[in-house]
This record gives sequence, C-alpha cells and structure tokens, in this order.
Amino acid sequence: MWGLMINRSRDVVRMGAQWYDPTTEEKGYVEEGKVFEIDMEERAEKLNRLSKSVWSFSRALARHLTPPDEDEEQFQKDVRERLDPEQAEALIASDHRPNRAMYDIGNAINDLPMHYTRRMQMDKDVAHFEDISGGCERIFGTPIPLVYSRHTVRALTTFLLFLPFGMWGQFGDSWNHIGLIPSASLIAMFMFGIEELANGLEEPFSILPLIGISNKIGANCDELASFKSSLPEPPVALETTMATTSSMSEGVPKMAAPEPVVVEVEPEVEAEPEVEAVVTEVAEPKSRKFRIPFTKSRN
Repeated sequence: MWGLMINRSRDVVRMGAQWYDPTTEEKGYVEEGKVFEIDMEERAEKLNRLSKSVWSFSRALARHLTPPDEDEEQFQKDVRERLDPEQAEALIASDHRPNRAMYDIGNAINDLPMHYTRRMQMDKDVAHFEDISGGCERIFGTPIPLVYSRHTVRALTTFLLFLPFGMWGQFGDSWNHIGLIPSASLIAMFMFGIEELANGLEEPFSILPLIGISNKIGANCDELASFKSSLPEPPVALETTMATTSSMSEGVPKMAAPEPVVVEVEPEVEAEPEVEAVVTEVAEPKSRKFRIPFTKSRN
C-alpha cells in the first residue's frame, strides 16, 4: 500500500507541474493569437503548496498508524517546519489527520490554473489516498486475536519438548547421542523465529520505516514541483507579433510585410440573349355551309 502511495504522490505533483497553464483554464486549449505570460513566482508558490500538502498526507498517515508516545512530538515538529502556520495548526488539531491532509491537497489542486477535466484526472489519484488510508486502518485495527497467538506458542512448545524423543534413534551412531543436542536446539531456534516473525506481520507498521518513506515522498515531490519545461516555446500568432510604431521607435526591428497575393481573374463572358420564339397562330378556315334544295319526286 505504501508503495502505491509513493507512486500516486509523485503522479499528482507531476501532473500539477505539467498542466499548469492559465491559457487552457477556460476552454481546454490555447486560443489562436492569445499570448499569456506565466508568473513563475506564483507558479512556484502554488506548486510548492501542492507538494507540501501531498507530503503532509503521508506524514499524517505514518503518525496515525504509530503509538502517540513514539511519534507525536516529532510529528508536530516536522509539520510546523514544512507547512504554513495556519495549515500546520489545522492539521495538528484534527481528529483524523489523513482526512485533513487530503482536504488540503484538494484545495491546492483547485488553486492551480488548468482545465477542469485535468483537475478531475488529478482527483482520481487523490481518491487512491483514501483507499490506502482505509486499507492501513483495517490492518492496524484488526489484529489476530491474542488467544490464537497463545495457542500457537503452546502447540509449538509442546512439539519441541517431545522432539528429542522422536530423534533419539536417529543419533544412535554418535557418542551418547551427543548430536541430538545441537540438532534439537537448531530446530527450536528456527521454529520460534518463524513464530516471532508471524507476530511481527500482524502489525507491520511498527517495523516499517514510515517516517523515512514519508520524507522520501516529500523530497521527490519538491523536486517534481521545481521542474520546468525544456521544450521550445510554440510560435506566436502573426497578428500578435507585428511591430507597432511605438515598438519600432524603441529599436525593435520591423517585420517584413507579407507579399501581396495576385489572383488572376478570368473575364466573364457575356451570355447571349435568349431569343424568344414567336409563335404565329394560324387561324383555321371557317367551314362553309351549303344548302341543297330538296325536291319531291313525282310518281
């Protein structure tokens, strides 16, 4: 768990140092033609606050997992030396100090100028701190019951007590079974060593160098916060680099004017007028009626 905390601590400060960019705070990208000069002193101050807050979590968790009489005085001394007075006193006065340290980390991240999607990515790493804290508290708060340890010791002692009787015949060739003594003693030493090792694994935080690990996290985070980009600066838009009359009077060289672009335009061809077709209606001849005389026939 503490190995994971080392990795996540470095990752949070690394992302804060790389994504510190006021130009992307609103839209997530650099607008064309927009130039913003970063205040390096303000950047160093905010990243230093983030680095110290990340260190305070590991240091508060180390104190949370050790007895008060072993580390309380040293904890208060370390916190007052590295943190701001207001932040240090608030951390010392908290009932659950790792939670207070995570709250300070969140405030330091919110103070960094960057796009909100990047803050969300950093907050995912901070959420792992809560998992690490809960896992350590589960190990620290649920040791193996004492009756289990006592029963293991009784069974092991009984076994080692009767072990020489089982090994008596194996050492019949040695003088007066003298080889039985060192053999039984060596087996008892290894068996009781394993039992003592098991008792230590029940509560590993009293064995691990937690304070040294937290100090290593603080040193690594401070180094990451001091890193600066070594990449060349991107070219600035043309409209922002054109020299003005006042700048030329101060000795700034005048930029060459862009060459005019000549575009050849082909002459338009006049369209021929459409000839309307004249349709002459031909009147149809009127039909003539002829009257035929009718005569009656005579019989």
